[in-house]
Amino acid sequence: MDNWLEYAGVAFGIIYVLLASRGNIWCWLAGIISSALYIYINITHQLFQDAILQTYYVVAGLYGWWLWSKKGNDEEVLRIQSLSLQENGILIFFGALLVPVFGFVFSKLGNSLSYFDSAVTIFSFIATWMTAKKILENWLFWIVIDIVAAVMYFIKHLEPTAALYIFFALIATYGYYEWKKTLAA
Repeated sequence: MDNWLEYAGVAFGIIYVLLASRGNIWCWLAGIISSALYIYINITHQLFQDAILQTYYVVAGLYGWWLWSKKGNDEEVLRIQSLSLQENGILIFFGALLVPVFGFVFSKLGNSLSYFDSAVTIFSFIATWMTAKKILENWLFWIVIDIVAAVMYFIKHLEPTAALYIFFALIATYGYYEWKKTLAA
């Protein structure tokens, strides 16, 4: 059953990232479904921080859907924006401060690959918030996160998921250039 759930999580994850790269609101529904499946998968593989991250993705999916659904009138329509190098640096700095703290705590709780998992979790929290706010640089964060996650899942012998994250890194590259063109227009 785990294998079937993993492939379903992969499929919905692919749909999510493809739709997100095109700025399509339905990405959030696909992401919620994928994340719900991965909550179970990660708990059974002792990747507790990633299970927490997937729970956050479900909540963030609802938040992203709400933000992206604003149509105007009394509400401001969300548009792609870019952060300064300094603003991105602050996000990276705070993320880097939290990685060893959470890595240590979860290593004491028996988390497998706790520092890898911590880096993926902390920076994915940040990148998901950036995606929901339509911040261009989210895609740069995702490229790095996806490569680290692919290594982590390969080590855990979750090869389809590792392949998914390599695919995510490629689509994140595409998403960055698509959003950059939209921002420039």
